[in-house]
Parts: sequence; structure tokens; C-alpha cells
Amino acid sequence: MSEKKPTARREVKIAVAYPPIAHLLPPEVGQRKAANRARGRAIFMAIIALGVAILAAAGANLVAFQRGLTLESARATTLSLTQQQGEYSEVRAANQALQSSKTARVFIASTEVSIQALTLAMGSKLTEGMVISNYNFDTATPMLGYGDSVSPLEPERMAEFTIELDAPSMEAIDAWVRAVPDEFGLADVTLVSAEQEEGVFSAQVVVFVNWEALLHRFDELSTDGETAEAEPAPEVTPEPTETPATGSTDEENGS
Repeated sequence: MSEKKPTARREVKIAVAYPPIAHLLPPEVGQRKAANRARGRAIFMAIIALGVAILAAAGANLVAFQRGLTLESARATTLSLTQQQGEYSEVRAANQALQSSKTARVFIASTEVSIQALTLAMGSKLTEGMVISNYNFDTATPMLGYGDSVSPLEPERMAEFTIELDAPSMEAIDAWVRAVPDEFGLADVTLVSAEQEEGVFSAQVVVFVNWEALLHRFDELSTDGETAEAEPAPEVTPEPTETPATGSTDEENGS
């Protein structure tokens, strides 16, 4: 009779996740610990939030301080620029006044002639026994031209002399009328009337003055700052003559 071998037993192992825990303390102890942990976390979060707020406030204050410095610098620069602009405005105003004065001088002198030079030029053509007893001078102005000629025979002019001339003969008067236009600035002479009284011939003549007689004293002062060369009027050195009688003028420059 065969013997039966005993069957081997298998051990079954069951995995247990956690060892069994038995809470022997009262539940109030666990609740207190949980409350303490929650309070600690809240305090920690509050400290972190406070630190963040402090850092943000410090950063904001720093930015505000930097912006304040920038603003003060900009204000100082603006004030300096305003002062400089005021100084430049004074310079511009002075420059404009200077240019205006130069323009005014050129404008006012646009019809300026030397009456003395013209009278001496006419007097240089007087012969023995002749004298200019009286004269009137009429000229254009900066605002008004002299006017157009009323006759084709009249030359273009910007002024004229009306002269009363005494001479011993009509031949002397005629010679003077023909000789005067040769002088610089004198265009033509017209004999208006003549009469004889006690052996003396009295004639009224008109002497036309053209643009060549202008002095051009301020032509070099141009409004754009450029210098224009002005043609100077020739100097007249006539022979000594008799001084015109009452009614004439002795102004060196007139317009």
C-alpha cells in the first residue's frame, strides 16, 4: 500500500496600505493641531503678502521719486529755454527794428538830391553880368512820383527848378539855357518868358532834374543784408558865383 505525501501549504500574503492606527487621544487634540497648522499657514501667507506689499510700496515710492526728479529737471530746462527764447525774442525784435530803420532810410532817401550841388552847377554856367535872383524847387517824394510829362518835348524828370534869371542880353540867357543841360543831373532847360526893363533882361526858366542827380547815400543798406554798390554822384567844383537873392534855399541836401 503506497503512502500519500502530505500537501504543502501555500501562504497567502495580503498587501496592507498602512499599518493599522489606533487614535487613543481625544478628537479635540487632533482638531487643535489642525487649527494650529491652519493658523500657521495663514500667518505665513500674511507675512508673504505683507512683504510683497512693502516691496511694491517701496518700488512705487522709488519710481515716484525718480519721476519727480525727471519732472524737476524738465521744469528747469523749460524755464531755461523760456528765458533764452525771451532773450532771442529781444534780439529778433532789435534786428527787425534795425532792418526797418535801414529800409526807412533807403525809402526816405529814394528822392534825395543835393540842392546846393545843383545850384552851384547851374551857377557855374553864368557869365558876367548874369545872376539868379530867385528860384523854387519842386521834387518827387518817396510816396508820390513827380508826374508824367505833359509834352513829348519834356524829358523824363524827378524834380525841377523854376528860376528867375537876370542877364544883360538875351544872347547870354540863350547861351546859359543851352549850357546847363551839360551838367550832371540836369536834363533840360525851358525858357518860359523873358522881358526887358531898364536895360536888364529878366527871364523865367524851368530846369528839369533827372534821376542821375540822386545822392544814393543809403543804397548799400539793403533789407536782405546784402551790400549793393551805389554809384556816387560826381563832385561839382564850379567857379565862385554870386549868392542867389532872397527866396532861395541854402540846404545842402533836400528831397
